[in-house]
Amino acid sequence: MGTFVINLIESVIIVVVILMLAMGFKSGVIIGISLIVTVFGSFLFLQTAGGTMQRVSLAAFVLAMGMLVDNAIVIVDGILVDLKAGKNRMEAMTAIGRQTAMPLLGATLIAIIAFLPIFMSPDTAGVYTRDLFIVLAVSLLLSWVLALTHVPLMADRRLHPAIEVSTTGKREYKGRTYALLRTALYFGLAHRWSFVLAMITLLGLSIFGYGYMRQGFFPDMVYDQLYMEYKLPEGNNSTRVARDLKEIETYLKTRKEITHVTTSIGGTPGRYNLVRSIANPSLSYGELIIDFTSPDDLVDNMDEIQNYLAQRYPDAYVKLKRYNLMFKKYPIEAQFMGPDPAILHQLADSARNIMENTPEVCLITTDWEPQIPVLSIEYDQAAARALGLSRSDVSMSLLSANGGIPIGSFYEGIHRDNIYLKCLDEKGQPIENLGNTQVFSTLPSLNGLMNEENIVKLKAGTLSKEELVESLMGSTPLKQISKSIDIRWEDPVVPRYNGQRSQRVQCSPAPGIETEKARQAIARKIEQIELPDGYTLHWQGEKNASDQSMKYLFKNFPLAIILMIAILIMLFKDYRKPAVIFCCLPMILVGVVAVMLLTGKTFNFVAIVGTLGLIGMLIKNGIVLMDEITLQLNQGIEPVTALVDSAQSRLRPVTMAALTTILGMIPLLPDAMFGSLAASIMGGLTFGTLITLLFIPILYALFFHIKNE
Repeated sequence: MGTFVINLIESVIIVVVILMLAMGFKSGVIIGISLIVTVFGSFLFLQTAGGTMQRVSLAAFVLAMGMLVDNAIVIVDGILVDLKAGKNRMEAMTAIGRQTAMPLLGATLIAIIAFLPIFMSPDTAGVYTRDLFIVLAVSLLLSWVLALTHVPLMADRRLHPAIEVSTTGKREYKGRTYALLRTALYFGLAHRWSFVLAMITLLGLSIFGYGYMRQGFFPDMVYDQLYMEYKLPEGNNSTRVARDLKEIETYLKTRKEITHVTTSIGGTPGRYNLVRSIANPSLSYGELIIDFTSPDDLVDNMDEIQNYLAQRYPDAYVKLKRYNLMFKKYPIEAQFMGPDPAILHQLADSARNIMENTPEVCLITTDWEPQIPVLSIEYDQAAARALGLSRSDVSMSLLSANGGIPIGSFYEGIHRDNIYLKCLDEKGQPIENLGNTQVFSTLPSLNGLMNEENIVKLKAGTLSKEELVESLMGSTPLKQISKSIDIRWEDPVVPRYNGQRSQRVQCSPAPGIETEKARQAIARKIEQIELPDGYTLHWQGEKNASDQSMKYLFKNFPLAIILMIAILIMLFKDYRKPAVIFCCLPMILVGVVAVMLLTGKTFNFVAIVGTLGLIGMLIKNGIVLMDEITLQLNQGIEPVTALVDSAQSRLRPVTMAALTTILGMIPLLPDAMFGSLAASIMGGLTFGTLITLLFIPILYALFFHIKNE
């Protein structure tokens, strides 16, 4: 949390400094003040609405930092242009607002709508990142209001001494950057089909390069805490689990990077953290919650501790796990489903052999526990009823002959010990032959009085009190009320999925291997396993979690696209202009793939979120340029000249907006969670800026049949 506050401050400083250097000190100060007012105003609104300041909401501010100054940049740039063109101050301060108010509002709404699928996603990843949409909606709308009201007021006061009035009535574009842009545009317009073919080729190369990007679902949380799962085969009691966990705790406390260890036996502690998996309760299960001095120390020492524990406790499942939104016990799981457990075992063994021969995976296991011995008694109901005994009497007697029946607790200070009722033989030793276990009734039975000897004594009045109690509360050997007593082996738990028996073969990626690459290393061979009729294979783990998140994310994506198209049509009252902008959107992939490959970042869920956000940013820039093209054409300017001049006119606003967004992302790059999001936006927006200034005018010329005169 503290790191993110620092990142937010750094991002604000970077954006303000860039604006001062690129647009002049006073213009930069005006836009910077507008940015700060927007951020604090958004904080105030979110607090009033019950919002919270956490990693996602603060990251949303960093993500929005460049977009928050877009509207102000357009307004300030327009004011400067009008003043230099010789307009009076009142006209210069208000004309750009009247001209661009609705286009900027439409562009702002589209930038917000790009994140709407995240807000509407019902799965865990969507809920966790939902604040991205809320923060962006509040801050961007506030930035639009301030750009039309607050910015002109400050410009009227601050920009007056720095204005140079020109009497030419037309803006002149001087400098190497403008000359380079003009040359590129004239060349592109002269060879428009070649330019389009080059863009399609780049897009094809990017699609090809997509397969070489590191794939993932959701990054691990940046915490200084992790948890260790410890599981013995079923049938072990909690005594050994407690002993082993005590040894591990003692070892961990000798390490200087570990500050605190908490032990839990029998199951997962109370829901102290929302981003972790929950284990099934078991006496053979235990956990340690381990605190480190810092997240970096955790990452540096995790593998070493894992290897030590795996070697020290080879017969146990020991796994150190970081907090992650993927609530799966293992990141890679191949699940077989079908009716016969024996066939499921065969299929699982085949998959396990494949995994064991694949170096990209490790910690291979299944979700079926080893079989355990079970006492099987064929109950003789007729014989038991004749003696006044029931099934529950047999169960209680067997329990007393084995583990014992808990009847109370003994406290010594804060320590508690259970008190058990146990049956022993005449020597005070545990009963060795279960057939000799004495079964007693919990209620008095009159059947004991019904034999001839007791009836005679009752009539004569010679039946003693001791004989009466023994007759009413007597016991019977178990072998007299059972047909057979056997020990058989069976599965302690039979997992089911959607009502069907299932068995999962599970593994983790080897150190240094991303999960999806490890899964792909085994996927083809496992999918080639011949499945009998009635049996199916499904991928669970991170693959399933990712597919579910993508399904919910893109389920609502068409709605966002429809809303964007509707806004564009209302803005331009035309179908071809929105089509020009939407034809440019696939080109975002070129910049995203290039940066992901260069930086080695993982293309995960948050990177996809960033890519969706790029759609709104590119459309926003496209609206600003398209509005200028329409304005110049309506003024009767020759079409090719209008296309070139419009691109030059919007060069500074578009590049400034892109530059502030790109450089404002720098504080997020090292972050484990949002670093991939920052990289995707930086790459996509860099190439997207070139697309806005070059490709949109060329496509416009094609769609509207403008000849290159």
